[in-house]
Amino acid sequence: MKRTYMPGLRLEDMPTGMLLTHAARVHMERIKSSLESCGVQRTYGPILKELSINEGMTQRSLAGNMGITAPSMSVNLQKMESAGLLTRKSDEADMRQIRLYLTKKGKATAERADREIASANEALTESLSPTERAEFRRLLLKMRNSQEKRRCGE
Repeated sequence: MKRTYMPGLRLEDMPTGMLLTHAARVHMERIKSSLESCGVQRTYGPILKELSINEGMTQRSLAGNMGITAPSMSVNLQKMESAGLLTRKSDEADMRQIRLYLTKKGKATAERADREIASANEALTESLSPTERAEFRRLLLKMRNSQEKRRCGE
């Protein structure tokens, strides 16, 4: 799929930030398509991953970990519960707390989503050698950390 975001500007001539954004967009489109092919909405992927690692989290802690607003998280969780992917249970020690657990279907879906995302991530760097992949990752982390420091005013 060949796209131009600025008429007359070739990918090779794009500023680095624009090229990075373009690559990320193409990658996210692939992940979205892969997840949808196995019946998972893109927004469910990170939630399934987080709950598969930290089962029994509260909705508030899940939203906080993921940087999602409580109302947005609530909508996603309601849909996921209706789809049979998770269940909510009261905390026995503190009945005010509701804990989230993946169902058997949710665990199987999380595993499928993990495989699809791993495949998309592999495809992202398949044209790079192992050394280039490590260097690319090192540079991305360096750029991200630099921008985070700048954002925080350091």
